[in-house]
Amino acid sequence: MMSWNVRGLNDLQNRLIVRNLLQEWNCDVVCLQETKLVGVDRQMIGSLWSCPYVDWVALDADQTTGGVLMMWDRRALEKQVVMVGQFSVLVWWQGLGDGFIWACSGVYGPNDNNFRGQMWDELTGIQQLWEVPWCYIGDFNIVRFPSERLGGIMSYPDYGEFF
Repeated sequence: MMSWNVRGLNDLQNRLIVRNLLQEWNCDVVCLQETKLVGVDRQMIGSLWSCPYVDWVALDADQTTGGVLMMWDRRALEKQVVMVGQFSVLVWWQGLGDGFIWACSGVYGPNDNNFRGQMWDELTGIQQLWEVPWCYIGDFNIVRFPSERLGGIMSYPDYGEFF
């Protein structure tokens, strides 16, 4: 299983990088966030993953932001249910080798704090639909500390010594 914020797949070079890594890693499940794609089709999927048994579900980008693409190898997993929300895609699978039933949500969280509550409501709501093991993967766009942000600078008010 692989999850990756690709920061856009409109560029052929970015798609080739993903394709080469997927060939090397031999994944059964791939979740790509921030695809910036609208209307994913078989041709786009083929440019990303050379597996002829690939199936997928996509959450389209909103203009030039967001987008989630979940792909899987149908030789390993049989799709039971698919749902597309505002911030996530959900797939409920049954393993073909072992019959194990589980669900996975691929998430791309909002950058705007005003929408974070809606994202958590969406994820909580879909998780309550079934009593199966669940996996959440993706980019939630949430950090515990400002220093965790890419290029983030942690600044502290002048409190003197820290406790």
